[in-house]
Amino acid sequence: MGFKMLKRFDNSIFYMALGIVLAFAINWGLAFGLSTDMPVVAVESNSMLPAFSMGDMLVLQGVPAQSLKVNDIIVFSPSPQQTPVVHRIISINPDNTFQTKGDNNQGQLPFELRIEPSQIHGKAIFIIPYAGWLKLGMMQYVLPNILWVIVGAGLIAFIYIGIKMYWGEGFGFW
Repeated sequence: MGFKMLKRFDNSIFYMALGIVLAFAINWGLAFGLSTDMPVVAVESNSMLPAFSMGDMLVLQGVPAQSLKVNDIIVFSPSPQQTPVVHRIISINPDNTFQTKGDNNQGQLPFELRIEPSQIHGKAIFIIPYAGWLKLGMMQYVLPNILWVIVGAGLIAFIYIGIKMYWGEGFGFW
């Protein structure tokens, strides 16, 4: 009984670790292939409706700043501490900085009046509807409540092991 459970647990840990390693490898490969530090981004608001909505995922490509033009959708960081923003270029300033605005916003935000090329992560080249909800759920619900998630998972594991020990391997529905 114990050996089979341990083997299943080992397999689960192995596949979780493999999944994490593959996710990082895919992200790194996409970053390298698309010439950007941020190849995929989950949309966190509805500021760009109707082009795309919260929960959609964007694939970005790094492009030279001089190739960007009005109406391109870019992802940029207003500051290193802030969440990246996904908005449309509405103007190119004489000093070759950019102005953006969300399609669904009434006006520009103060940090959108002068975006330096160094702040830009890339240009949106592809939209995957709804694919960003997993990341948003993790960031908004799981990570802020990680202690409760761990306690809940531990409690479920404790109950599962208790049931297996009490009724044994042949209980039928495991």
